[in-house]
Amino acid sequence: MKLRIGYFYKDLLNLYGDNGNVEILVSRCKKRNIDVDVYEVGLETKLNKFFMSGIDLVFMGGGPDSSQKEMYKDLTTSKASFLRDYIISGGVSLFVCGSYQLLGHYYKSADGSTLQGLGIFDLSTEHPGNSAARCVGNVVCTMSSTITGDPSFPHESGFGGSLVGFENHGGRTNLGTKSSEFAVIRRGFGNNGKDGTEGIHFMNSIGTYLHGPVLSKNPHLADFLIAKSLELPASGLAKLDDGLILNAHNIALDLN
Repeated sequence: MKLRIGYFYKDLLNLYGDNGNVEILVSRCKKRNIDVDVYEVGLETKLNKFFMSGIDLVFMGGGPDSSQKEMYKDLTTSKASFLRDYIISGGVSLFVCGSYQLLGHYYKSADGSTLQGLGIFDLSTEHPGNSAARCVGNVVCTMSSTITGDPSFPHESGFGGSLVGFENHGGRTNLGTKSSEFAVIRRGFGNNGKDGTEGIHFMNSIGTYLHGPVLSKNPHLADFLIAKSLELPASGLAKLDDGLILNAHNIALDLN
């Protein structure tokens, strides 16, 4: 059994240590004697259907505006069609912050200029202006029942459906009518600070504003992604000792 991860733009999209998400996935697999291959997809990588057919899980993090602009042309002109086919066909993926925004219809920046997105996710993001406060702070939310009700979700982990993390974004994201939220906000801003939604869950893909990295604070989400990628029920993954992380998670539930 082997998990093959496609890690997009590792050097450019690594704000807030988002590369830790891949490290967590690799670590948890190795503890279970599951082989892992991580394929880095950068500006010089030439994608094709054969390459993408060999990927079980795609990860793309967030980055500052400068890094996002550097990879934007490459993403939209060279890799968008392959990523779209992968997601629409049910491939498992996790997108954090900036990459989450870019998979929507558009991002309208604080100066009014608009960056067209890939249009894979039915959502749009707009920055309300430089005078508006950023959405910053600790987040507590509850995952959607479409995830917790999936056979690959580890109910015996002790974490339940709760998530903890940290957000820092200026844009406000609004989901379209064809979209379902990844989680419901209990504390924090989430997508826009108004409708109580956090992220998106589309097919087998997740978009989220949670940094941290999110999987270090929520190993049950990491295990869900691993099991889903390998087409296993949650019971198909050996249980790991997450007592220390669970204690930290429970403490974080009460942080302001």
